[in-house]
Amino acid sequence: MILRQVWQAVFFVCAYVALDHASFIHSLNALNITPWNPPPGLGLALLLVVGPRAMPLVFAATLLADSSVRGLPHPIWAPMAADAAVVLSYVAAATVLRRFCRFNADLGGLRDVMILLAATVAAASLGGLGYVGFHLLGGLIPPSLFSQAYLRYWVGDLIGIAVFTPALLLFRTMEWPSARVMAEAAAQGLALGAALWLVFGLGGAENFQFFYLLFPPLIWAATRFGLKGAAAANLAAQLGLIAVFSAEDAGIVVTFQALMLALATVTLVLGAAISERRRIQAELHSRQEELAQVARLSTAGEMAAVLAHELNQPLLAAIAFTRGAQRLLTAEVADTEKVRGALDRAVAENQRAGDIVRSLREFIGTGRSARAPAQVMAIVAEALAVVRPECAQRGIRLAVGVDKALPSVHVDTVQMSQVVLNLVRNGMDALDGGGEIAVAAEETDGMVVVEIADTGPGLSDEVAGRLFQPFNTSKAAGMGLGLSICRSLVEAHGGSLWLERSGAEGTAFRFSLPVAEETQGRR
Repeated sequence: MILRQVWQAVFFVCAYVALDHASFIHSLNALNITPWNPPPGLGLALLLVVGPRAMPLVFAATLLADSSVRGLPHPIWAPMAADAAVVLSYVAAATVLRRFCRFNADLGGLRDVMILLAATVAAASLGGLGYVGFHLLGGLIPPSLFSQAYLRYWVGDLIGIAVFTPALLLFRTMEWPSARVMAEAAAQGLALGAALWLVFGLGGAENFQFFYLLFPPLIWAATRFGLKGAAAANLAAQLGLIAVFSAEDAGIVVTFQALMLALATVTLVLGAAISERRRIQAELHSRQEELAQVARLSTAGEMAAVLAHELNQPLLAAIAFTRGAQRLLTAEVADTEKVRGALDRAVAENQRAGDIVRSLREFIGTGRSARAPAQVMAIVAEALAVVRPECAQRGIRLAVGVDKALPSVHVDTVQMSQVVLNLVRNGMDALDGGGEIAVAAEETDGMVVVEIADTGPGLSDEVAGRLFQPFNTSKAAGMGLGLSICRSLVEAHGGSLWLERSGAEGTAFRFSLPVAEETQGRR
C-alpha cells in the first residue's frame, strides 16, 4: 500500500511538471503567468479527491515545476510565497467544497458543477492576487504591469481548471466505451477539427467573428454524452487552440482564452443538466419498477386471502368426488364406470386449483400472465360450471346471454374466469332464497363488455362509496378483497371494472376487455 502511494505521488509530480512545461507559452516576465495554466487544475482535482492532506505534495510539485521550468528568481522568498498563496487558495476552496457544500467529486449533477465553477472563480481571484502581489513586492513585476499580469494569471488559471479538473474527476474511473460511442466521438472530433480550421483558416487569429463555429461540435458532444462529453470536448478544443496559439501574439491569445472560458462554462453547464436529467429519468424508471413490484406483492397479499376461498371450492369438490369413488369401490358390486367418472372429476378439480395457483405465481413474478386469444363464451361457461350446482341447490336461476359470434379477447382465461366467478358469487350472496343472475356481453368500440347482474336488494350508499377498496365488505364472513382483486386483474389486461347500477331492482357490474388484435385484423 505504501509503495503504491509513493508511485502515485511520483506520477502526480511528474504530470504536474510536464503540464507546467507544456503550457509555458506567452509568459509575462518569464514568470508562471500564462494564458493557459492547467497544473492548478490537476492540483485542485487531487485536493478534491484526497483532501487537505495532499497540500504538501501539491506545494512540492509547484515549487519543483517553478524551479525546473523557469528557475527560482531572486529574491527567492517571492516565488515561494507566491506559490504558497496559490496552493493555500485552492486548499481552502477544496476544503469548503468538501466540508460545507456537500460536494460530490464525481460531479453527480448540475449543482456540483456550478459550485465547482464558483469556487474556482474565488480561488483563482485570491490566488492570482497573492501570486502577482508577492512578485510585485519582490520587484519581479513592475507596478505598471500589475493589472495585465493579474488578468492573464486569472484567465489562465480559470480556463486551466475549468477544462482540466472536470475531465480528471470524471474520467478517473472511466469504463471503456462501446464501438458506437467511440465512432460518434471520432465524428465529433473531426467536426471540432474542421471548426478550428475554419476559425483560424478563414478569419485568422486576429478576427474573432468565426470563434462561434466552435459551439456546434461542443454542444453536440454535451447533448449526446452529457457531462463527460462536455469535459472531453472542452479539453480537445483547448488543446487545439493552444497548438494554434503557440505562434500568435500574447494579447490575442488572452482574448481567445476568455472566449474559450465562456464556451467551456456553457458546455459544462449544458452537459451537467443533460446528465442530471438522464440520471433522474433512470432513477424514476427504477422507482416505477420498484413500485410496480410492491404493487404486485400487495395485490398478491390480497389475492392470497381470496384464493383461500377460491381454492376451497375445487379442493372440496375433489375431496367429495374422491370419497364418492371410495364408497363405490367398497360396494359389493363396484361400478367401474362411475368410479372412473368420479376420479376424472376429482382430477379436473385439482387441475383447476393448480391453474389458479400458476396464474397467481406468474402475475406476482412479472406482472404478466399466460395470455392467448379466448372466446368470452368459453370464459363465462368455465366460471358458471363451478357455481351451477350450488345455484340449482339454492334456487338461483342463471341466465346467459353471450353471443358466440363475439370477437375473441387476449386474456389469461384462468384469471378472467376468476373475475366472472367472483362477480357471480357476489350476486349469489346478495340473493336470499332464489332470484336470478344474468350474464351478458356485447362489443363496443373495440372492447368486449361483460355484465353480471343480479335481482338482489342492491348496495347501500356507504358500501357503494368504498366498493373497490380492499377490506370493504357488507358480508359478515367476507374479507372485502374480491372486487379489489377483480379490478386489478381486469386493469392488468387493459380493461376496466365498474358498478353499472344498483337499486331495488338489483345490482349490475360491468368489465371491459380489449378485442384481440388477431380478431381485429380479420374483420
